[in-house]
Amino acid sequence: MNSKNTTPHILPNNPSDLQSIDLKSGLTFVGQGVLDLSHFPRLLQEIAPNSGFEASQVHWELGTWFEERLGSIPMQYMHLRLAVDLPLTCQACFQPYLESIDSDRDYILFDTEMEAEEWDFDEENQDAEDALVASETFNLLETIEEELLLSLPLSARHPQGECRPENLQKVAKVLKSGADEIKIEKPNPFAVLKNLKKQ
Repeated sequence: MNSKNTTPHILPNNPSDLQSIDLKSGLTFVGQGVLDLSHFPRLLQEIAPNSGFEASQVHWELGTWFEERLGSIPMQYMHLRLAVDLPLTCQACFQPYLESIDSDRDYILFDTEMEAEEWDFDEENQDAEDALVASETFNLLETIEEELLLSLPLSARHPQGECRPENLQKVAKVLKSGADEIKIEKPNPFAVLKNLKKQ
């Protein structure tokens, strides 16, 4: 591992500073801290309202470095680790629960969108690295929010066996009553033939 700059620049735990990081400066960066959920409005929309559970703040750790690849221009990498507890609504019993999200990802940073799209990632290990476009005003808050949204479960559910049976029964009754009210009237083929014969 080769670094362009042996002394990394320390990022402050300050939202305004994290919204504009010069990743094209040739510096390496390190930082960690805790951010309030109010800085992530799209993530707030996923939280179950009036759940009785308290969401945690977002814990973050970041490090960037450069690596030589086959004697070419050094490639810039970023490691980002995130952790947060969010109250979500279980899709099985419709009751709130606390989901712990722990994201740990490496990124390769490119100068342009085209370079990022054309990069040939290892097909056997596609989840190991992702592509990001570096800029002089890189917004880390947006990247954090995007990564946490992608880390949410596709279908939020309690851990296996933790849904209360009475809640599952209530959901089943609601679904059954709703299904009973939906009646799809299909034309009777014999009635259609009878009508045709009359014409």
